[in-house]
Amino acid sequence: MEEIAPELHTLIHRQPAGYTLERAFYTDPAIFAIDIERVFLRHWLYVGHVSRIPQPGDYFLYTIGNESIVIVRGQDDDVHALFNVCRHRGSRICLEPSGQLKRLVCPYHAWVYAIDGALIQARHMPADFDTAQFGLRRCHVRVVEGLIFINASENPADFAAIAHDLTAFFAPYQLAHTKPAHHVRHVIQANWKLVAENFFECYHCGHTHPEFCTVMSYGRAVDSPRAAREQAAFVAEWEAQARHAGWRTGNIAITDETVHQIQRTPIRRGYQTQSEDGMPVAPLLGCLSAYDGAVTATQLYPLIWLLACSDHAMLARFTPLSPTETELELSWMVRADAIEGIDYDPERVSWLWRLTAEEDKTICENNQRGVASYSYRPGPYSTHESSVEHLVRWYLRQLVDDWEFVER
Repeated sequence: MEEIAPELHTLIHRQPAGYTLERAFYTDPAIFAIDIERVFLRHWLYVGHVSRIPQPGDYFLYTIGNESIVIVRGQDDDVHALFNVCRHRGSRICLEPSGQLKRLVCPYHAWVYAIDGALIQARHMPADFDTAQFGLRRCHVRVVEGLIFINASENPADFAAIAHDLTAFFAPYQLAHTKPAHHVRHVIQANWKLVAENFFECYHCGHTHPEFCTVMSYGRAVDSPRAAREQAAFVAEWEAQARHAGWRTGNIAITDETVHQIQRTPIRRGYQTQSEDGMPVAPLLGCLSAYDGAVTATQLYPLIWLLACSDHAMLARFTPLSPTETELELSWMVRADAIEGIDYDPERVSWLWRLTAEEDKTICENNQRGVASYSYRPGPYSTHESSVEHLVRWYLRQLVDDWEFVER
C-alpha cells in the first residue's frame, strides 16, 4: 500500500469539523492515486447489470483509474472479474470495451487464458513452468438482484449485510429480470468527491432541479416550513396506506460501522411513478400487482446510487477517471418482456433522471472550477448537509485509521 506523504497527513489532520475539504483533495493527482487505492479498490463497487453479459463468454471492461477489469460470464454461468493484465509481461489482454470471447488471448505473446482466468497455454516456457500459478488475478464478485458488485482487495469487507438489505428491499422488483430501456454516459469534469457530495444531499435541489422538485414532494420541503408540514402529513398518510396494503416501509441508515443506506420514499400525491405526469411509463416490475407511489433508493459509499419505482429502475454507476473527471453511466431498466414503442417509450422512462443528471453535471463542473481557484477556502456545511459531512468523515478515515475532526 502506498505510503501517505507527510504533507497529506497534515492536510488530513487539520480538517475542521463542519467544513468542506481543502482544494488539494479535489485537484491533486497524488491524492487521487491514494483515493483509488485506499477507497475504491478496497470497497465493494457496483459495475453493471447482468443483462450486459447474458451468455457465457460475454464480457465488458470496467476501468477505474489505471485499472482495467474484465467482467465476464463463465461457462459455468458464474460472473468473473479478472484484472486485464497478462501474467507474462503485463500487457492488456482485452482491448475492446465489450464483446464475446471463447478464450482470452494476450495480443503480445499469445498466452491463452480460459474465461474464468485460468492459464491454459504459454508458449516456450521451461519444463517446470506451472500454469496453475499464473492465472489472471481476480476480484471478488457478488451478484445481488441482478446487480454485479466487485471488490479488488485481497481481504474484502463482508458483503453479507449489504446483500441481505438489498434483497429485503429490492426483491419485489426482480431486477435480475429487467432489460435496459435507455442508457446515457456523461464524463463530468469534476473530482469524484464533488460528485459524491452533490448526490448525497438535497440542499441544492429546490434551486437547481425544478423537474425533480415537481415530482418528489420532499424537494421543496427543505426551504419551506409549510411544504415541510405538508410533506410530513403526506408521508404519514402514505405509510398508513402502505402498511394496510402490505407494502414495504422504513429505512436503513448509514452508521459509522456501515457503508450503505436504503430509503422507501413516497413520491407525491397522485403520482404512481417518477414520470413527468406521475402516470405509469412501463409495465409493473417483478411480482408487483399495483403501483405503490413510492421509490426505493440505496446509496453505498464511496459512490453508488440505485433506485426503483413500481415500473422502472434507474441504475447509476460512478467511476473516477482522473483527479478532475468522473464518469457517470445511467441505465433505465424495464421488464425483460416489455416491448419498446408498445409498453414503454425510452424518453418517458428516462425523463426525470436524464434531466436531473444533466443539471448535476453542470453544478459539479462549476463547483470544480471554483475549488480550483486560488481564492477557494473550505466553507461551512449547512444544517441540511449532515449526510455530506458524514461522507467526508468516512472518506478521511479510509486514508488514516486514527483520523478525527479538528474542532474549529
